[in-house]
Amino acid sequence: MRPALAFLAALWLGALLLPRAASAQGGGAGAALAQGVRAYEDLEFDNAAGLLRRALAVQGADALAPADVARALMYLAATELLREHTDSARAVARRLVLTNPRFRPDELVFPPQVLTFYEGTRRATPAVIGRAPADTAIRPGADALEVRLYASTFHDVTATLGTEDGRVLRTLYTGPISDSLDLHWNGLDSTGTKPPPAGRYAITVTSLDRQRRVVRILRLPLQVTPGRVDTLPHPAPPPDSLLLPERTPVGPGLRAFAPGALAGVAIAVLPSVVASGEKANGARFAVGGTATIAGIVAFFSHHPGRLIPANAARNRTLREAWRREDAEVARRNAERARGMLGIRAGAPVLLTPEAP
Repeated sequence: MRPALAFLAALWLGALLLPRAASAQGGGAGAALAQGVRAYEDLEFDNAAGLLRRALAVQGADALAPADVARALMYLAATELLREHTDSARAVARRLVLTNPRFRPDELVFPPQVLTFYEGTRRATPAVIGRAPADTAIRPGADALEVRLYASTFHDVTATLGTEDGRVLRTLYTGPISDSLDLHWNGLDSTGTKPPPAGRYAITVTSLDRQRRVVRILRLPLQVTPGRVDTLPHPAPPPDSLLLPERTPVGPGLRAFAPGALAGVAIAVLPSVVASGEKANGARFAVGGTATIAGIVAFFSHHPGRLIPANAARNRTLREAWRREDAEVARRNAERARGMLGIRAGAPVLLTPEAP
């Protein structure tokens, strides 16, 4: 009996410890990142490098968020530098610059040699990222799409608007960029007189080094659709609570009719029910019929369902005012959409990334 109990206890303990062991060995990207940071802080640089690379390798739904990717790359660059793997550290730092040119490491976390190394790599790695409204509409020639560029370091860029197959339509900017720069496209084609046809386009930003060689290319996809605009909401029709009854109610007439009708039925039928075998006579029916007719007359005297002109006129005024307002909104929406250009920006794509 005791061996069996011991065997069951071992199975139960194994079932409890197995998930923890699997989690410790595998784990998600976030867990690997946290373990890598702890290993770095404990100066276990070899272990930290493996854990951080494992965290960065996770793809799909369990992958690191962009902010955590930057954090993992910075810790990995510092780890490789402190392991005296300078080339690997530089490659990781360059990858971080390409991922987020605006990233700056925490001076309270990393030692001076790491901060100096990353700053030198950033300055030697020309790169830009772009931010644009996800979905907007402009009036070509009067408004403009604004794209904010952020640079890793001072360098020259050329920004163009082109077709999906690479044909350049407009040159938006040529010159230096330091920290940031705003690009503007007024929605017109190469002639500067009309908007381009609906279709797929892209803003291409080319980073150049001091020898005017292309070192990075950023593409921002654009979907252009004529007439896209945020429309004004249509007004709701008048609620029932604001409308007055347009006909007299039936209820008062029914309440006036009910006593005569019930009295007529009672006079005609009730004696026969109470006095079994008593024959009904014409007089009783005449009296009952008279009472019923009196109830009918009382019913119609209240004019049930009769039109109330004043209420109908007021309701008609409310409905006509709503229809005029609705028509005005439709007209203004049509006017707003006339000549407008809808622009939907996709995710920026770096065409020449460099990975460690």
